[in-house]
Amino acid sequence: MRSFIALLLLAAMQTVAAQEAALKIGFVNTARVLKEAPQARKVEERLKAEFGPREAQLKEKRQEILTMEDQLKSNTSLNSNARRKLEREIRLKVSQLKFLEQEFREDQNLRRNEEIRELQQVISNVLKMQGDSGEFDLILTEGVSYVSDRIDITTQTIEMLKQLPESSEEAQ
Repeated sequence: MRSFIALLLLAAMQTVAAQEAALKIGFVNTARVLKEAPQARKVEERLKAEFGPREAQLKEKRQEILTMEDQLKSNTSLNSNARRKLEREIRLKVSQLKFLEQEFREDQNLRRNEEIRELQQVISNVLKMQGDSGEFDLILTEGVSYVSDRIDITTQTIEMLKQLPESSEEAQ
């Protein structure tokens, strides 16, 4: 009876060892995916289109202030009242510009974060597809100290993202 139990135990250990040997692990560098995936480029294009006009307005306002400062420096014939009035106007415009720039950065960051969250969901779905296909038992992303090229599937993931139809990118 003991030999039968030992034989069963040995068979079970061999099965576990064979299953462990078959374990396939993959790693995805999400920073690289977020940089190289076509969906990431589309996010950047959308953000540029959305925020480009406001950025141009801010640039115009900065230039207007610089012109006024140059006028203040170069026009020595201004009387003291006109000089003070111009200085106040410059300070007011600088203050308004700082407010508008801060508001612009906050709006831009909020939109970028929304877009990145949506893109991360698309990436997550692709990783799930890779795992569900039976090709991988475990896919790691962040917080990994070392990754061998053997298990780095970042390029494969980017290629899968490139093959997604546009409608599924938008739906995610």
